[in-house]
Amino acid sequence: MASARFSTELLASTIGRPRLESAHVLDVGCGTKIVKALLDDDWPVERYVGIDVASEVIDWLRTHVDDPRFSFAHMNALNDLYNPDGVPLGQIGDLPAGDEPFDVICLFSVFTHLAPEDFVTMLRLLRPHLRPEGKLVFSLFLTDPNGGWEDLIERSLRSDDPDVARRARDAITAAMTEDTPGFVDEVPETPLLRARYDRWYALALVEESAGWSVDEIGPPNEHIQNHMICSPR
Repeated sequence: MASARFSTELLASTIGRPRLESAHVLDVGCGTKIVKALLDDDWPVERYVGIDVASEVIDWLRTHVDDPRFSFAHMNALNDLYNPDGVPLGQIGDLPAGDEPFDVICLFSVFTHLAPEDFVTMLRLLRPHLRPEGKLVFSLFLTDPNGGWEDLIERSLRSDDPDVARRARDAITAAMTEDTPGFVDEVPETPLLRARYDRWYALALVEESAGWSVDEIGPPNEHIQNHMICSPR
């Protein structure tokens, strides 16, 4: 439960609402831990929607959670690790999250299992469901997140000088055509058990998805891997 409580506190601090008071929360790849933490600690969320590719998880939550603020939906998306018989993410038109937008969207241990094409697709699917002032929080495995040359690329991508930003994008495009484009599936015998990204490549994928700007890249600790906090744009 310590990791779940760390995650709920992270969400609350990210949107500036102690204990997520009156917040509308979308949790993609929800599992059961965040739900349990919110209910056990009696957090005053206004609405929580949990989505997962594991139908058995959603069935269990629907059976055991009797609180009108909480609802759950199955998304039959292909994932080599958790749902190998699902539909490719690129063929899914929208998330089963309803029409009302959310204050915060979280994905813990989801991007850690996504290939690059699904990384971008997921970001595009999430964008319509966040309020203009809302925040997106997701964890991911990053390689050398404090590397010096990656800092240079990141600063260049964010430069106000369009020529500097263009040259950085061109360099990234060239690098992505090489054999190691900033992504590695670290356990090939178990596909997408650990999807790891170089920071520059993760940032490039966020930019490619459109609609997002990166506010912060958080360091790993005993409760979470690296995490990104993004705002809609």
